[in-house]
Amino acid sequence: MHGKKTFTILHTNDMHSSFIGMGPSSDYTPFSLNDDSTRGGYARLATLIAERREARKGQGPVLVLDAGDYSMGTAFAAASRETGGELELMTHMGYDATTFGNHEFDLGPDGLGRSIGVAAKAGRIPAVVASNTDFAKQDATLGDLQRLAKDGAIRRYVVIERGGIRFGIFGVLGKETQIYTGGAGAVTFSDAIETAKEMVKVLRETEKVDVVIALSHGGVRKGQDGRFSEGDDVRVADVPGVDIVIGGHSHTELQEAIMVNGRAPLVQTGLESRNLGELVMSLDGGKIAVQSYGLYPINDSIAGEIDKLKKLPPPGTVDQGSVATGAGKDGVREIKEWQAIMDHLHSLPVKNPGELPVIPVDERAAEVRAIKAS
Repeated sequence: MHGKKTFTILHTNDMHSSFIGMGPSSDYTPFSLNDDSTRGGYARLATLIAERREARKGQGPVLVLDAGDYSMGTAFAAASRETGGELELMTHMGYDATTFGNHEFDLGPDGLGRSIGVAAKAGRIPAVVASNTDFAKQDATLGDLQRLAKDGAIRRYVVIERGGIRFGIFGVLGKETQIYTGGAGAVTFSDAIETAKEMVKVLRETEKVDVVIALSHGGVRKGQDGRFSEGDDVRVADVPGVDIVIGGHSHTELQEAIMVNGRAPLVQTGLESRNLGELVMSLDGGKIAVQSYGLYPINDSIAGEIDKLKKLPPPGTVDQGSVATGAGKDGVREIKEWQAIMDHLHSLPVKNPGELPVIPVDERAAEVRAIKAS
């Protein structure tokens, strides 16, 4: 690679199946502007990703990445095994890659495998990079995950060549975070730091990448000096050869990138699709530098794609789409916003267009409970 280049990373973490905005249900109006205080929602997030990609593509390649815990946390997650909805929606929004957080294992390894398998079968799935996750044991619950790994739907790393730059992306679950994977069953995890060192060696020496990016679901916290200097995300960023860390787990809204050892930027956006992060980097002669960084709030001021949104039926008029909630007739309550969100996202350009089936889920199919996102 010759000459100075610029690239942009749009990123999220800990979205926790937050398909609709988080807040009082009567205060969520995704189809009109400037009349609610609710944050988040995939329709708004999709609009902002499309806007920022369009704004940045003239300055170099754009990646869209997520650092895990993309599932669990709302009633929509009850249908994850049947629909693979989280990954399918992420594909429609243009995500290139994500990784596992601890909550991806809440439905057990077989439930996780089913969820990814549904999305993969539909041909709409971002790269799932799980570098320190091991499901090689002979265990019946690991069969789907093993098949997905064999087929390449789950991989240790991914190389994306875009705009004349080779990006190597891997994903790790931090040591502290592994404590919260109670549903992992026979799945085991290796050390995140040693794995990061191994991935750097493979990506630099074998794959000859220009930029190494870690999706690290390990968390960040303040040290005694009051700075964000502790946590597994920081330790991954400290590994020589790691250029950028997209972090997660601690739900930290970092308004500025943390420069670990003055070298590698570490970023996080908070949780529940409330923000979209934008990291602009330059690459010149093998040297990488931050050009700008910031968070874009996902709120009711987003006006992009408003013409498309106005064409959708208002909330409460769509009859399709239900998940188990233990409420309503036969234990099933309709989530009417589901189909409206899907209609909007299907209107966006994707490489593999298609229809995501909306499957009514009996309450016995999944336990719906209040989940404390960790």
